[in-house]
Amino acid sequence: MKNNKNKIVILSIILLAIIITGVSITMRNNKNSSTNTNEPDNKDAEKDIESDAFYYVENFIGEEIWDFGYDKFLKYDDKIVKISDGEKAYLKDLKSKEDIYQIPNDNMLSASGYWIYKNVFWNVDYDSKSEAVVVSSFDNKGTKKDNIELKDFKGRVTDNSYIQVEEMRVTEDYIYLLARTDSQPIFQIFTKTGELKNSYENVTSFDVDNKGRCIYTTSGFESLPSGFYMVDSETGAEIFRNTSYILEPIRFSEDGNLIYGFDRKINVFDVNSGTFIKSIFEFGKDSTYLLDDYDIQDFMVEKDGEIYYSLKTKFGKDQNIELSDIKNVYYLYTKKEGERSPRETVLTITAPYRNDFMEEAIKRYELKYPEEHIEYDYDYNNRREFSENSKEYASKLTLNIISGDIGDIVQTGGSGLELQNILRTDAFMDLTDLIEKDKNYKDLNKDVLNGIKIDNAIRALPVSFSISQYELNEELEKELGLDIDFNQLSWSEVLDLVKVIEEKAPDRHLFTAYTKRESVRETFSNDLLIANMPDLINLETKEVDLNQKWFKDLLIKFKECSKSKNFILYTKYELTDRLQGSLLSFIPNETRYYGDRVWDFVEYNKAHKSRMIPIFTGEKNDNRAQYSIRMYSINNRSDRKENAWKFLSFLLEEDIQFIASRDSEDRGGIPINKKGVDKMIENATYQHNFSGIDVDRYNKALIDHSHKIDYLYNMGYLRFDILEPIGAYMDGEMTLDEALKKAEENVTIRLNE
Repeated sequence: MKNNKNKIVILSIILLAIIITGVSITMRNNKNSSTNTNEPDNKDAEKDIESDAFYYVENFIGEEIWDFGYDKFLKYDDKIVKISDGEKAYLKDLKSKEDIYQIPNDNMLSASGYWIYKNVFWNVDYDSKSEAVVVSSFDNKGTKKDNIELKDFKGRVTDNSYIQVEEMRVTEDYIYLLARTDSQPIFQIFTKTGELKNSYENVTSFDVDNKGRCIYTTSGFESLPSGFYMVDSETGAEIFRNTSYILEPIRFSEDGNLIYGFDRKINVFDVNSGTFIKSIFEFGKDSTYLLDDYDIQDFMVEKDGEIYYSLKTKFGKDQNIELSDIKNVYYLYTKKEGERSPRETVLTITAPYRNDFMEEAIKRYELKYPEEHIEYDYDYNNRREFSENSKEYASKLTLNIISGDIGDIVQTGGSGLELQNILRTDAFMDLTDLIEKDKNYKDLNKDVLNGIKIDNAIRALPVSFSISQYELNEELEKELGLDIDFNQLSWSEVLDLVKVIEEKAPDRHLFTAYTKRESVRETFSNDLLIANMPDLINLETKEVDLNQKWFKDLLIKFKECSKSKNFILYTKYELTDRLQGSLLSFIPNETRYYGDRVWDFVEYNKAHKSRMIPIFTGEKNDNRAQYSIRMYSINNRSDRKENAWKFLSFLLEEDIQFIASRDSEDRGGIPINKKGVDKMIENATYQHNFSGIDVDRYNKALIDHSHKIDYLYNMGYLRFDILEPIGAYMDGEMTLDEALKKAEENVTIRLNE
């Protein structure tokens, strides 16, 4: 018995809302802070959620085609139920999966909003005749009892026909509605006579405790920061606020003694102060799935800790959605005392520090292979701690590699190792055959793989890498009358441009820089030196020759140019104008997400003209070197090599590659799998609503430059062994010959350690 009222009319609007909004809560919240720092006052409530060891048992309740919003949970006869809408409408007991009550009157179910309070049905709808929003109640036989006209309803009335209510609650004294407007949803509290008590804008979710209090969450605006709030329904007085969490949905516990809120996990808060108590449920850990494909629509927590979830199929930008494609999925999680049976540890990963991407990848792997466990063995909690101790860690790791005291997989990229030395040994397995036979091989960037190949062997798998580029000021290029190929310039040719700028544009500069003290050395170190090091150092024979004429000439030219007032412009960092009138700006991509970098480029090109070009080549050979971000090797002594490769192959899959590009710690990561790159670009385009020729130009440049790679390493500490004495030469503290001699001594010692 379907209620077809307004369904056809509102279908497109609701579909659009699903696509645009979904679950809007994506930010990572700080779990350790709150605007209210008091300890929980409700000790009994805290005790309620503390128990002996337990785990959740997952029960799949069912799946159904979405049918106009009947996906919320209700209470009826002290059971958690939902509306089962077919030829006849029922209340379905979710635990028994049985229909326990046939709804006798289709008018009891309003597409606008509904609720059950003490087994009494309530709904809200718009009456076109009276031009009023009306809240009605019905007895169990379907007979209408109350008919309350709401005064000063602030939601949107469309075509003098219908309203859209996101959530509804009814208590002994009040009616609560969260309704759509032309902008942000509005939360309103009415008396049972229809008088408006209070209203709150920009609310995303709410709940009531049947004791005259309500909680609501907001995504924030100028006068009301993001967070969740408890208010008194009668007076509207704020009882507390917590602006450290954005929760959607938010719910009271059944007895009203706790607050539960969803923000990737289910978190528990004290009901009297809003103080965080603990997290009790984590998707992927307590469930057999992650919320990648679903939005959470509703949840309820029973007294005994059982948790019910209502999920909806998640959609992106595709507007061509069939109704049958949208699914509601329901789960029940029950507590079981004791500890879950441990999984078999199939491999161990040795890493310098904990990384969000790796933890996420392990979680997804263990979801895919529920009987397997991966041990993640790291020394530091984050990269900052590791950076402060990188030399000590590298020495320790080297000794552990020699002694065999390492895991089956070792993070070799970004661990302080001299990769060129260690990857020439047989400490790590040659992965070449495994990579070439892998199902993902056809989609992998072969130039990156060749860039890490040493002695015709690939002993480290670069899961993602960093691409540094230059932004070229096309307006100044034209003004200077330059007719050169910026895609194939050596450093000496770049430095020649200083003279051109001095003569033709004396108020302009070759480069922009943002830290005056280090800028010359950074320009030298970040690109020029790296591009030429393969022709200065023979790692195979451990020979070093820095006294080559071409290199000395290049150093002399660099020092001379660095003294020119037209060499570097020192300026404040500007996201959308890194050039600041100069010809070139070095664009490292470690700190900005891909979509943000495209946005910077598009914004600049609204008023100016620029293009992205690759880093410059070496002098003797056309060398270009880029950086590995996440690179892993298999311990050649491991007896679990098959398991190790199974996991590394998993890291090459499209979805995992996309996650690598979204890691908050290494935002500039470019996936080695081109499908991962395509997904990264597609996501950036969707999130920022990009289009146009500038977007296409930036995307094409990135892909083109990702194949202009000869080496995927920067020769580590060898670079700094050279940089320090050469820097002294640049500063006039050493002669060139003295600096080169000292640099050679440093490198020779390093090569023979």
